[in-house]
Amino acid sequence: MPAAQESAIPPSTAPSVPRTAAAKALYRAMTGAAGPAATGWTGPPRYPEPPRRGEKVLILGAGVSGLTAAYELSTLGYDCTVLEAQHRVGGRNRTARNGDRLYELDDGTGRPVPTHTCRFDEGLYLNLGPGRIPHHHRRVLTYCRDFGVALQPYVMETTANLVRPPHLARALPNRRVANDIRGHLAAKLAETLDGRGPNGADGADDGDGAAFTAEVRDLLRIFGALDADGKYSVAQRSGYLHDPAEEEPVPVPAPPLTFEELVGSGFWKTRFYQPLDYEWQATMFQPVGGMDHVVMALAREARRAGATIVLGAEVTEVALHPAGTAGPDVTVGYLVDGEERQATARYCVSSIPVPVFRGVRRSGFSAAYETALGVVEFAKTCKVGWQANRRFWEGDLVGEPGAGNAPDIYGGISWTAHDITQIWYPSHDFFTAGGVLVGAYNFTDAAARFGALPPAERLRQARQGAAELHPEFRDTALVPEDKGISVAWHKVPYQLGGWADWQPDREDHKEAYRRLLQPEGGDLFHVTGDQISPLPGWQEGAMMSAQYVIHQILGLMPRTVPDVIGVPDSVALTQGMV
Repeated sequence: MPAAQESAIPPSTAPSVPRTAAAKALYRAMTGAAGPAATGWTGPPRYPEPPRRGEKVLILGAGVSGLTAAYELSTLGYDCTVLEAQHRVGGRNRTARNGDRLYELDDGTGRPVPTHTCRFDEGLYLNLGPGRIPHHHRRVLTYCRDFGVALQPYVMETTANLVRPPHLARALPNRRVANDIRGHLAAKLAETLDGRGPNGADGADDGDGAAFTAEVRDLLRIFGALDADGKYSVAQRSGYLHDPAEEEPVPVPAPPLTFEELVGSGFWKTRFYQPLDYEWQATMFQPVGGMDHVVMALAREARRAGATIVLGAEVTEVALHPAGTAGPDVTVGYLVDGEERQATARYCVSSIPVPVFRGVRRSGFSAAYETALGVVEFAKTCKVGWQANRRFWEGDLVGEPGAGNAPDIYGGISWTAHDITQIWYPSHDFFTAGGVLVGAYNFTDAAARFGALPPAERLRQARQGAAELHPEFRDTALVPEDKGISVAWHKVPYQLGGWADWQPDREDHKEAYRRLLQPEGGDLFHVTGDQISPLPGWQEGAMMSAQYVIHQILGLMPRTVPDVIGVPDSVALTQGMV
């Protein structure tokens, strides 16, 4: 390693603890010491001055983490070049619009083949990857604010959304299921009250067990909408059978679903309660006009700061030359239009998904690091998008009274036991002519089955599943076949999955996660992205990881982590409690 390229803080003198309070909070979050879903946010990053002078950094991949690293490092004076295999920035942050072509790897040859050409009307779009921003993902929100990305609310749930449980042959409005089960459980709990105090003794803890019981009964009365006798019979919370008509001016409340029917339906197995989990709690946001406005802004600001972004540059080889060897620190080989090229740098930051990076030739990597790369797998996940020429979900009455085909759905998600799993309704452009629905978003076995189908068959099955919630899907004039698209992320070139599928109870995952949090070759090679963060599948995790790596490059963060750390639970963080 030439003396002129030595690190400002050599590995031997790198800190064993973070140097600032912000670095400490980020370090604890990244290593899992701060608990599940921690982001380590203490405000926008503040890096030391003066900036570095021209040290070269090669950043592999122009997704959210790669662009974040390119922007921040370029602002600090590093000479950053981003190599992106696709002819667009964003990675899994992709918004499909009219004319966009989608490709997936052929099951037989492994070569990219076209699957769909998006034919949505001008102005309509579908977020194929990330589609929402939680209120507590402050890095994403801060970059959006600073870079002028306009945001609007994303509606996660309305009481008009539908659920079709696995053991029920009809769809029901959210409000009936949620409020009827609440009422029944409250009534059953009220039956058990016997005048005991809060800790079980007759008045021993609060001096008046009867008074305490009376308060609990009153709580249950309000909580479950019970009558004066503590029974659940009918509640306006659950809605009405239909809107009042001229001949029937008083609306008829929907009769309660029986406790047995609700339990027998298995409604909670449809991810019905996902909106209660922390990652999806209100208020959520989305960029006006599509999620890709986030990466377009990052790319614009990275270029303004001096970064070079090379599109269509497929990385084929990474060679590390640790201290004490002659020549450059890192050499990267890549292809542009079939032409072999090579670049060298002091640092390499890779946001290439690990399953893709395994296909890149490597030298200078340790056996332990190679083992870690072999452990990480990505989750299977699919999405479907449909253009509807009329926003029928916003006002049409369909079916017989009480059939569950409720009107007046303005945003939110309907859930079903069908392999499509869910339907998202647009949270924007209400009362306009048409709109785009997410017609499927599934995981694990459902995604494996769905992704294995030919694209046309995916759409056929997606239409069938959606029609179980909304019969309007049977009308191909209303929901045209040629305006449907699908994506199986585990088959998308240069992606090969939705997110890193970490499992906290696996010892090999703990070791792989620990190893990939550390740079390889001393301080030469860093893995970044939501794939190596406490928030897999989220843009906040990608930005966290980029800032963590920047701290390591600057010498503000330890380059080693403890032997025992927390590994993210990818299922809980991307799908909720299942």
